[in-house]
Amino acid sequence: MTIADRVKEKRAELGLTQAELAKRVGISQQSLQKIEDGGTQNPRKLLNLAKELKCTPEWLQLGYIGEVRENASSYLDNIAYQGHFNKRPVIRDIQSIDWSKANDFNSQEEWLEVSSGTSQDAFWLTVSGDSMMSTSGISISEKHLILVEPQQTAHNGDMVIVRMKDRNEVAFKKLVIDTGLIYLASLNSSYRPIEMTDNFSFIGIVKEARLLL
Repeated sequence: MTIADRVKEKRAELGLTQAELAKRVGISQQSLQKIEDGGTQNPRKLLNLAKELKCTPEWLQLGYIGEVRENASSYLDNIAYQGHFNKRPVIRDIQSIDWSKANDFNSQEEWLEVSSGTSQDAFWLTVSGDSMMSTSGISISEKHLILVEPQQTAHNGDMVIVRMKDRNEVAFKKLVIDTGLIYLASLNSSYRPIEMTDNFSFIGIVKEARLLL
């Protein structure tokens, strides 16, 4: 689903016409029509639009993270997985593009412990590159493992894993929402923020970074 689909879906649920919603948001009906037609990907009044549609701006622009992968509960009868009930697998970044399709638990050689509140389809991912290294504050290097949760909605300031559809690659970034626009930012100041587009889809939120000695 795109932002156009989500706007139309929510507007229909609330029984609003384009004219009624546009008036509430403070934009013209023509502007709203461009959003619903897919011509406008980053509405300037995203916050107002989300408020009137009774949803969060993150969902409106990005959708639920959980929609990119299946719930792993369907695999609980796998004996190998049950043997790692308080652990989650360490996987390669290419696998994280669709963890639901990499569900041969016996093939996962390394597992790490997680807290009791961690979902069953969370996983550890090895960090690559230096884009999340910083000289001050939080700094996450290639030596870190990060715990990815695909069952939660991303909010401003969250560390996230996203898929770049055109290159079939994944990226580890910080989600930044500023004046209605959504960006993917690095902790390393040498990297410029990237504006979110339909080329990106969420894989999960990073809940923990662990450095193994």
